Amino acid sequence: MENRNVRWGIIGTAEIATKVVAGMHDAANAEVVAVASRALDRAQAWAKEHNVPQAYGSYDELLADDSIDAVYLPVPTALRNEWIKKAARAGKHVYAEKPLADGVEEAIAVCKENGVQFMDGTMWLHSTRTKELEKHIANGDIGDVKRVTSAFTFKAPSKEWYEGGNGRTDKTREPMGCFGDQGWYPIAATMWSFGYELPERVQMTHVSKNSVDTIVACGGTLWFSNGRMATFDAGCELAHRSQFETVGDAGLIRVNDLVGGQGRTGNFAAYGEKFTGSTHYVLGDVEGKDTELQVPACDHVVKLVERFSNIVLTGKLEDEWPKRSTACHRVMSALFESAESGRAVYLANH
Repeated sequence: MENRNVRWGIIGTAEIATKVVAGMHDAANAEVVAVASRALDRAQAWAKEHNVPQAYGSYDELLADDSIDAVYLPVPTALRNEWIKKAARAGKHVYAEKPLADGVEEAIAVCKENGVQFMDGTMWLHSTRTKELEKHIANGDIGDVKRVTSAFTFKAPSKEWYEGGNGRTDKTREPMGCFGDQGWYPIAATMWSFGYELPERVQMTHVSKNSVDTIVACGGTLWFSNGRMATFDAGCELAHRSQFETVGDAGLIRVNDLVGGQGRTGNFAAYGEKFTGSTHYVLGDVEGKDTELQVPACDHVVKLVERFSNIVLTGKLEDEWPKRSTACHRVMSALFESAESGRAVYLANH
């Protein structure tokens, strides 16, 4: 493995990039060397604020910088596939925000063809806590997983925000609306719980849309083989929840602060700033006795960036991450199709 830091470039200055750049600065094997925006003055202001040495006034300029090993892409969903492919063809490893858009399979294939790593930005998968939970499932501590319930909801801060004033509530910026932005988390938790096995069929059982025809709240069911199933809900019409419960025939795992790991404190800093959390979870036994277990706190972003940077430094690409992304995207796409058609959607090749 090379003994150096991976040199990162950031393409786009979306809100989430503020959180990610802070984590990159704290990662042991990474350094942020450049940021690009479509306007040079915006890139320069952002670079100054976030301690990034180089600013570019176009995305292509950053991709032409041969000193950059990897790029982080927080560009809007509708534009992301194009820039994933451009980055891969420029020889840059790609960390892309989620949700993913139609055609992402082709973009991921371009990454593979060009020998670069692809990983989506599902931060909680990399936390210390998640690694411990994976051991419980692998060891059979909760038996065979049979049911998953999950949610990510919060209340829209204003009517303007709800009616398309935010990217999540405007389908021209986020085609799946709040389902795309928030639903990714409960779907990812479900797929993680079932080892990324595709469900046999899915159905969106509740959909709310705003005045600009964008999904702002939803819920649905996923049916897996042998009677296993999952339910979820997401959106901006309810009180804040960020949780999942994975239930087996011998016990269960429950997490009540999935996305940011901030705990039930009302502190939303985890979503937009550098944040250390994910310190606890519940392990329940078959008779209903719950034990709250503690784990070392961590910053999800730091863990993701360090894992990704380690892949770059070793040169050993990990196919697990694009496979996970593709499985989640297929299920998201099927549920969105169900939301639009009002019918169950069957997934082929399950």
